[in-house]
Amino acid sequence: MNKDSKKFIKYVKRIIPIHSKDKREFILLLTQRIKEFSGDLERCTYQDIVNEFGTPNEVAGSYIENMESNELIKKLNRKKLFQYFLLTLLILITLLWGFKMYRLNQLYEEAKSETHGYITEEIIK
Repeated sequence: MNKDSKKFIKYVKRIIPIHSKDKREFILLLTQRIKEFSGDLERCTYQDIVNEFGTPNEVAGSYIENMESNELIKKLNRKKLFQYFLLTLLILITLLWGFKMYRLNQLYEEAKSETHGYITEEIIK
């Protein structure tokens, strides 16, 4: 497969907003069809692929149109919930790290103020 074919498939992948088994199967089928098409031509260009299959927007749009609207909404909501989960997790980790650093700094200051920077030993005879 030449770089123009890979470029076309990459654009289609980017445009489809969901990640699912159906999308992977669709991309595999599209890749096979492009390989078959480009095998018939001596030098297959990006424009040849667009002329045969349509623009990446059109190909991705046809995939999305063929999905049931409820399924599409469900998958998009899952993606949004996953993003919220990751954002919340990142915020919690940042807050915990900040609290840990604050507490370590407090302990350091306490230890520093107790010894005044000197170590004292008492010699008992």
